Parts: sequence; structure tokens; C-alpha cells
Amino acid sequence: MIFRKLSSIFLFVLPFLASLPSVAQEQDTVTEEKSRGKELSLYAEDNDQNCLRCHGKLVFSITDTLSGLTRKELMAEHNFISPDAFYNSVHWSFSCLDCHSEGFKEFPHTIETRFETGWGCLDCHGYDPTYAQYRFEEIDAEYQRSIHYTATDGAFTCWQCHDAHYYRPLARESGSQRDNISKSNEMCLHCHGNPDIMGLVTEKELTMVLPRHEWLPDPDRHLAAVRCIDCHTRMTDSVLVAHEVMAADSAVNSCVDCHSQNSILMGTLYKYASKESRDQEGFINGVIFSNDSYVIGANRSKFISLTGIIVISLVLIFAGAHTIFRIIIRPVKKYYEQ
Repeated sequence: MIFRKLSSIFLFVLPFLASLPSVAQEQDTVTEEKSRGKELSLYAEDNDQNCLRCHGKLVFSITDTLSGLTRKELMAEHNFISPDAFYNSVHWSFSCLDCHSEGFKEFPHTIETRFETGWGCLDCHGYDPTYAQYRFEEIDAEYQRSIHYTATDGAFTCWQCHDAHYYRPLARESGSQRDNISKSNEMCLHCHGNPDIMGLVTEKELTMVLPRHEWLPDPDRHLAAVRCIDCHTRMTDSVLVAHEVMAADSAVNSCVDCHSQNSILMGTLYKYASKESRDQEGFINGVIFSNDSYVIGANRSKFISLTGIIVISLVLIFAGAHTIFRIIIRPVKKYYEQ
């Protein structure tokens, strides 16, 4: 009896113990990745001494050059740059002055620096064969057709969603679909969940997101399992993530669009899943299971569907035979019995 209990405990704990090396290895990889950018960057020392010594701290010290007095200040949230996140971004190798003008060398910064026009994605990546695979030109064309651009006269820029200090390609790098969804929706809710930030690009009064989605059954679960852009952008075959955000009245508002065998999610959220994984485990659109999700109507078991067809066919055959017997054979039998 004791041996049986010990065996049960061992079998229960074994999978957890087996996973420990991989978890530790994953954590080491993340730590190594965060520090690698700083170690390799030619401008890390200059960035840290001239810019991040203030902007990289939530609390920084400021000294009056005339009086010599020093005091501590809180860094405004929108001016704070996390050094770890920056050196873990795709722009880790840059000098701050690659994107910001020489005017930022002066401290305090001059008022002119506040009115600088920021660089756009195409200023560096456009029409360059090195970055052709990312299709920046097509992304920019989609963006200029989006409601974000047309409704704000261009005041809404790439950086409203993609902070150049932190940018990483989520759709290509995320190992977890849930993590990808969460971070993608955070971008949308950063503005659409905050009237003050929304006021930077539009005078339109903001309606909070969840009340506008109350027509959905259980809106919270939908937002946890689907990206905002899966319903609010025009589908495209050319780029990985669609950027043509449509007006609210043009968004997907039919349950069948997602909850069917031809679910639009297979052309958006699960667009680049391999054909093999799409039909894994005998389920149509089985790749959706990788998101720990089950979409009614979109996920179907081929075996169960075939079994259902056979059962329904047998029922119809039996009902047909029974009907033929009742309508034709039985009256004939009665006639001869008389």
C-alpha cells in the first residue's frame, strides 16, 4: 500500500521535475538576451551616460549649474525608457542620437526639441532590399488607408502603437498565442482604454471599449482569445499583420464569420500556421487548440462529423423504409387479407 502511494506521488511529480531544466534554460536565455544587446552595442556607454542616466530612471537627480543645488525628480511616465527593454528591442544597437537630434545633447533640452518631427518606419526601412521580406511599403500603404490615419490627418503615427524604444515583432517571435493576443490588445487599449491619451490625436469623445462590445456573449473571454485587429482590420494576404484599421461600423459583427469551418481567424490570427498543424489531432482548424481555445463551429472533429453523417443517414434510411412500409406495403397486405 505504501509503495503504491509513493509510486503515485512519483508519477505525479515526475512531469514537473522533468520540466525544470527547460524552464531554467528558458529563464537563462531571456536574461542572456536582455544583457546581450547592451554588451554588444557600440553606443551603450554613451547612451547610458548622456540619456538613460535620467530617462532610464524613475527617480533622477537634477543639479542647478548656477546655484549648485541638487534635487531629485520623478521622471514623467511617457519620458521613461526602460534600459533592459530598450537593449532587448530590435533597435538595441542604435545611439539615441541616431533618431533624436543633436539638440538633445543640451540640458535642459531646448523647447525646439519638443517640436521635432519623429522618424517614420520608411525613413530607415523603406525601399531597402535588406528589409524587403517585411514589406514596409505595403504596411505603410495599408496604414494610410486606415481610420487611424484618415481620421487624424496623419497625427496618428507608427509610434502610437509601436514604440521604437521597445519594439519587437510579436507575431514572429511569440511562442505563446495567448501572450501574442494579450500584448497586441494592450497596444489598442493603451489609447482606446484611456480618454486622456486618445485626446492627443482626436477631439472625438471616447466610448470605453467593453461597453461597445456588450453585443458579444462574454466580451472578456473574447478579448482574451482574439486580437482586436482580427475583427477591426481588413484581411490581407501580403503582410503578416494587417494595418488597415476600419471604422467601427465596418468591423466584423457576425458570429458566423468566426464560428464556422471557414473561420476568418484562419486568415488572421492563425494565418501562418502550417497546414499540418491546422488539421492536427483530426480536428478541422485544429491549430486553434494551440491557443488553448475552442471556437464553436470552427473546430470540428472529422471522425465525429463522419460518425454523425453515418448515424443521420441510417436514421433517414430507416425512416424512409418505415414510411414505405406504412404507406405502400401495409395497405397492399390488408387488401390481400380481405
